[in-house]
Amino acid sequence: MSGKQFPVFAYVEYVMRRKGHDAAAVLRSFPTVGHHLTAQGSGAVGWQHQGTRIVPEAEVWLTLAGLHHVREGISVGVARALLAYMRALTKNQERILEHPFEVLNLNMDLADAVHRFGDGTMFLPWAAAVADHEWPGLRFSPAPDTDTGNGTLGYLTTADFHTTDDYIAAVAAALTQPEPLDTLPYGEPRALLRTVNFLDVTYELVTGDSLVERPPVDRSSLLALPAATEADFITGVTVLAEILGKLKVPGKNPSHALGRIEQHLVAILPAIDQAAVQAVVHTLDQVRLLRNSTIHTRPAPDLLEAHKDLGLTFPINDFAIAWDSVRAHVERAFTALQEAIQAARP
Repeated sequence: MSGKQFPVFAYVEYVMRRKGHDAAAVLRSFPTVGHHLTAQGSGAVGWQHQGTRIVPEAEVWLTLAGLHHVREGISVGVARALLAYMRALTKNQERILEHPFEVLNLNMDLADAVHRFGDGTMFLPWAAAVADHEWPGLRFSPAPDTDTGNGTLGYLTTADFHTTDDYIAAVAAALTQPEPLDTLPYGEPRALLRTVNFLDVTYELVTGDSLVERPPVDRSSLLALPAATEADFITGVTVLAEILGKLKVPGKNPSHALGRIEQHLVAILPAIDQAAVQAVVHTLDQVRLLRNSTIHTRPAPDLLEAHKDLGLTFPINDFAIAWDSVRAHVERAFTALQEAIQAARP
């Protein structure tokens, strides 16, 4: 990459061929997301599309994801400048609130924004070249014969990020076509409470000890109530997380009980189905991650996995259905754990 220009495929192909690589195969091997939005999607690298063959004159470019993986030389400065630009564009949208009867022009000049809000002015020629192709974060028009251009936010509605890690996670969350969710029905309001009780009774009969520390009645009763609002949902998930966090599992490492329960059960019940316990722990651990998401709401990969595994959309758009699905998944997990403990009794 030189100035505002990326190399053509003929150059890339020659350099990679000298090192024994098939350039076209390598370029096509990079993972991408967003194919349902654009034919090429978004990935670490991109190239001009002309049918299935990459023609010699096709430009080959890096995106912010590509710069993130390079992490050396000018790539760090370019990424920093572009993140500052997107933060400025995100802030600029707040002007809409002051003008309810106008359609505002929210375009901002790249050089002006980076000069005012960032520290990457020296990287503008490269930043403008990347911005021209960074469609998830930017909709950008380069100004001819300059190192700048005008743009607004792209597919993302906000882009208030200070690291490429956070930006890439948001892009993956926004562009990944959702798979069908395993949303489970939940019919009997007290089913989860009964399952928790059955688990504790079974554990005590088999081991002689109690596993579940019962929360106060006013807390545990919340598990039998529906969730009409986001606040109801968060409260219910919090109660579940409290129960999971207070499981009476010996040890202190790791700090949360779910991280210790598999090893503990295998130690006291050598015949237990370890794969079944691992599946249960994975499901229950998603509740812990979901609870943490009420504090840290950015779409980190583990948070997206937690939503998917519990049958939830991201973001959640129906809290009543979401709460039923969480309760159903947890009830199923507790039942599986109770059955595994019972089957492993000496």
